[in-house]
Amino acid sequence: MVEHVRRSANRFELKYVVSHGRVQPFVDALSPYLVDDRNVAGERGYPVYSVYWDSDEWTLFWEKIEGLKDRRKLRVRRYADSSHGFVEIKHRTDRTLQKRRARLPLTTIYESFRGSEDRRIWQEPGEDAVDPVVAEAAYLRERFRLRPRMAVSYRRRAFFGAFDPDLRITFDSRLQYDRHAVDIAHPFETGDYIVDPRIVIMEVKFSERAPVWLCNLLSSFDFQMTRLSKYCSAVDRAYFGGRLT
Repeated sequence: MVEHVRRSANRFELKYVVSHGRVQPFVDALSPYLVDDRNVAGERGYPVYSVYWDSDEWTLFWEKIEGLKDRRKLRVRRYADSSHGFVEIKHRTDRTLQKRRARLPLTTIYESFRGSEDRRIWQEPGEDAVDPVVAEAAYLRERFRLRPRMAVSYRRRAFFGAFDPDLRITFDSRLQYDRHAVDIAHPFETGDYIVDPRIVIMEVKFSERAPVWLCNLLSSFDFQMTRLSKYCSAVDRAYFGGRLT
């Protein structure tokens, strides 16, 4: 059966460029305020593999490049060697971000890659109705004629706020892409780098405002903020010579 996943509240997301050698000192400074994600396997974290959908004209890519205030992104994500994946829709409205997702077996997700316009392909046997997130994904696919266009992988180390469960801080390393390996069931092993492998992308996500202690730590470490989109940077490097991001 489809695992119905709670719709997330509106959130803010800040990204920073961090050199690999400065990650652990910053994590140590954060340790009184954070708890490990239960999926983390030590400092190496866990692998994340995503396949992004877009049109032949790169409609969703250009919405980001052109800075549309209201835009959506469709992707399928898999963690480590799980037999399930997540259909995810990231919806940005100005500065706030909402992520909606539904968990499905990889075999069901793979069927969607065959290009069928029948929405029942997204529906598990015995289910009375299609999951609303999956229905929205099917609508986006049909409206914009989306198909799997780009695969992105990286290793993620993640933490939650010990006193603020809405706070999440992640460190993504070895960001790579492959424009051909777009089968979520078969992640690529080695791709082209999105950023220098010595660079880690830190993401800070929170619901209303970042806590004061975190703002102070970020200021003391003087990290560089970035607006990097993993997907758009991968497309730019693969098809536009890295001129747009």
